[in-house]
Amino acid sequence: MIRIQKMVLALFLTGIVFSGIPSKTTAADQQKLQLRIDRAQAGETITLPPGTYEGPLVITKPLRLEAEQDNTVVLTNNSDQPALHIDTDNVAVVGLHIRDDAIKQAPSVLVTGDRVLLEQLDIRTGSYGIVMQDANEGQVLENTIAWSLLEEGEAVKMSNKGNGIDLYNAHRNRLTGNIIKRVHDGIYLENSDENMVIGNHIELSRYGVHCMYTKGTIIRENSSHMNITGAMVMATQDVEVVNNTFTKQNENVNSQGILLYDAHNTLIRENLVEGNRVGLFVEESANNRIESNEVIDNFIGIQLLGSELNAINGNLFSGNVADAQAQNSTNNDITGNFWDSFRGIDTDGDGKSDISYGINPFFQGLIKKRPAFQLFFQSPGMMFLESLYQSKQSLWTTDYSPLMVPPVSTRLDDKGSSGVQTGLIGMLLSSSTISLLLAARRRKI
Repeated sequence: MIRIQKMVLALFLTGIVFSGIPSKTTAADQQKLQLRIDRAQAGETITLPPGTYEGPLVITKPLRLEAEQDNTVVLTNNSDQPALHIDTDNVAVVGLHIRDDAIKQAPSVLVTGDRVLLEQLDIRTGSYGIVMQDANEGQVLENTIAWSLLEEGEAVKMSNKGNGIDLYNAHRNRLTGNIIKRVHDGIYLENSDENMVIGNHIELSRYGVHCMYTKGTIIRENSSHMNITGAMVMATQDVEVVNNTFTKQNENVNSQGILLYDAHNTLIRENLVEGNRVGLFVEESANNRIESNEVIDNFIGIQLLGSELNAINGNLFSGNVADAQAQNSTNNDITGNFWDSFRGIDTDGDGKSDISYGINPFFQGLIKKRPAFQLFFQSPGMMFLESLYQSKQSLWTTDYSPLMVPPVSTRLDDKGSSGVQTGLIGMLLSSSTISLLLAARRRKI
């Protein structure tokens, strides 16, 4: 009996309890953890038993810090410092829950070393989730990052929140399989080249992926849902945005699925862009390729402003309230796209219309001078006025050989529902326009 009691006591002291809930470590345990980190040999693995530890922790030598069991190690931080600062190369941290809810400037995890691995961390932050600064060739894999759920955290405006994963002057890193929610920008890259952003999910934030002054960024197989903009690609070169899903970026007047601004040599291919305010927005950008994307059920399919020398080929524009708007964007190679609002003629049977599809610039030019007229978008009166505007067609942005039938797609079964949704949206817009006109008439009377 005495032996059994000693065994139970030993299990309790190591943090393993029969209920499966980790016990809280003491301040002495915390000091021992930092001391153990400081005393560890380079390359050593430190395995943490179940429990709650208090930060901040600082790692200044190459080692591996990992949880002994899944979902059992919690690192809390009530200081104004990072909960975890990795200030050296060749460090791995795996399997920790980081609770750093206090609103502050310092990030929850700060990485200032090369070849760092952060894997399966569950981070709740009142600041930035992970910041990598002057940190190269690292891996950020399968982490979950979410904004604080504390009352003071919930009160913070999106514009004042930190980013989920933030890279500055950090090159050739791989960000894969992360889930990011309720932050400022999900993944932000500035002055950071040749990074790979693959298979992440970002929602309820400002921008899903935001690139600024980057080269060679690869954005593949990510999903962005209900952010303001799915992918913001600005002042960049040689970026790839391929096989991503951008859905329901539509709750803000500036919402877009994919936005290119001052972007050059970008490849936008095989993305699903669905249910956004604007599907593809391209402004002051040149030498980009936009091909084989499915742009469906958006308010505006594609919007071009002051852009030239772009190749826009083989895309599906279906179920959008308006397929396209363009202004000052004539010198582009736009061929072989399918526009479901266009009816062409194919006399030689090659699958392409002999009649070109010109994007009427009337409405875009009108709202630039009178923004309030956006209220009359697609109204019967506005469509009538647009039909009367036929001048300078040689300067219109034009698809010279639009497709007669949609390109082959695995999502074509959804086209029927797209048409229904488009009809409902059109009816709603028409009803709103009539109500506004009647209200204005009553005021005059």
